Amino acid sequence: MTPEEIEAKARVVQLTIDRLETTYADLISQKGFDQIPDFFRKHLYSPPNKEARDKALDNLYEKLKSVTGEEMTASIHKLILLNKLTDDLDLETARVLLKGPLKKKKAADIATIKLEHSQLLTAIKTAGRKEDRLNQVRMVAESLTFFFSLSKLPLIKLVMAPIKVAASLVGAMELVETMEAGYTLSRGIKDMKPFVEQFQLRESNNLNELFG
Repeated sequence: MTPEEIEAKARVVQLTIDRLETTYADLISQKGFDQIPDFFRKHLYSPPNKEARDKALDNLYEKLKSVTGEEMTASIHKLILLNKLTDDLDLETARVLLKGPLKKKKAADIATIKLEHSQLLTAIKTAGRKEDRLNQVRMVAESLTFFFSLSKLPLIKLVMAPIKVAASLVGAMELVETMEAGYTLSRGIKDMKPFVEQFQLRESNNLNELFG
C-alpha cells in the first residue's frame, strides 16, 4: 500500500467506528455494551500490529488443527477470515475515496481533511461487493457470539493455553490478544444476543438500502 492508501484506509476505519457509535447509541449506552466500540476499533477493525499479525494467521490455523477441537478451530478460522475480509473491503473503499474527495492529496493532508458520513457511504456503494459486506456482518456477529461463549467457559485459561503455545510458535500472539480482549469484554455482558441480533438487522438493512 502507498502512504496515501494507508492514511485513507485509517480514515475509513475511523468513520466506520464513528458511524457504529451513532447507529448503536441506544445499546452501547448500557453497561457492558459500552466497551464494544473500543473493541471494534482496537481489535476487529484496526488492531495494533495488524500487518504482522495477519502474516502469521494462516500458519496459526494450520497449527491449531492439531491442538484444539474442531469447533474451536473453526471459530478461530472465521475470525482470521473476518480480519482479512475487513482489511480488503476497507482498502477498496479507501481507494475509491482517493479517486474522489481525497484525490491528489498527500498522506499528511488526508488525516486533516473533513469527511462526511455520506462520503463514506458513497465510497462503499461505488466499491460494491454487497454480498461480501453482508457476509462481513454475519461474521462479525458470529465472532461476538464466539467471544461471549468463551467468556462463559469455567476453564478458559486451560482452553487458551494450547492456543497461546501455537500462536507463539508462529508469531501470532496478537490474535490471542484479540480473543482475550473479546472474552474480557463479554464477561461484563449478561446476554450478547440482543446486540448481535440488532447488529445483524440494522447492518443488513443499511446495506440493502444503500445498494438497492
